[in-house]
Amino acid sequence: MRAWLSTAWVLVWKDLVQEWRSRDVLTSMFAFAVLSLFIFNYALELSPINRAEIAPGLIWVVMVFAGTLGLNRSFAAEQDQGSFEGLMMAVPELSVIYLAKMITNLLMMFGLAILVIPIYSLLYNQSLFDLRFFGILMLGAWGYSAAGTLISSMTVQTRMRDLLLPVLLFPLLLPVNMAVVKSGSAIIAASSVPEFQSWINLLLVYDVIMTVVSILVFEYVIRE
Repeated sequence: MRAWLSTAWVLVWKDLVQEWRSRDVLTSMFAFAVLSLFIFNYALELSPINRAEIAPGLIWVVMVFAGTLGLNRSFAAEQDQGSFEGLMMAVPELSVIYLAKMITNLLMMFGLAILVIPIYSLLYNQSLFDLRFFGILMLGAWGYSAAGTLISSMTVQTRMRDLLLPVLLFPLLLPVNMAVVKSGSAIIAASSVPEFQSWINLLLVYDVIMTVVSILVFEYVIRE
C-alpha cells in the first residue's frame, strides 16, 4: 500500500512539473474560463436577484467546459510520446496511473475554481467568497475528475478523442451537475444545511462510487 501511494505521488508530481514547464493545458483552460466569464457578463444583463440565481450554474458550466480541455490531455502526452507502455511496466499496479491522473485533474480544477470565483465576483459585483460554496465546487470537481479521467483513458487512442470525450462524459455527469447547482444555489440563498443536505449526500455517494469503480475497471480499460 505504501509503495502504491508513493508511486501515485511521484506520477502526480511528474504531471504537475511537466505541465508547469509547458503550460499548454493551464493556459488554454484559464483563457477559456476568463473569456467565457467576460462573454456571459456582456451577453446577460441581469438584476442582482437573477445573478444570485444563475451564479452556481454559470460558474459550474465554465469549469466543466474549461476542465474538459485538461481532460483531453490527461493521457495524450504519454500516448503521443510513445511512453505509455513503459509507464505501465514501471508501476506496481495500473490503478496507480488512474489515481495519479485523477488527482492531477482535480488539482487543476482546484486552481480553476480559485481563478473563476474572484473574476466572477468582480464582473458581476456579487461576492461568492464562501467556503461552503467552494467546498461544493470541489465535491463536484472530484466526481468530474473521477469520471472524466476514466473516460479520457477510453478515448485517448481514438482519432476523434476531442469530440468523443464530452459526448461520453457529459451524460454521466448529470447527477453531479444537478447536485452542484442545487446545493450551490441554496448556499448563496443563505438556506440552512438540512435544506440541501440530500444534494451533498448525492455528491459524496457519486464521488466515492465513481472513484472506486474506476480504480477497479481501469486495468481492463487500458489493456483492452
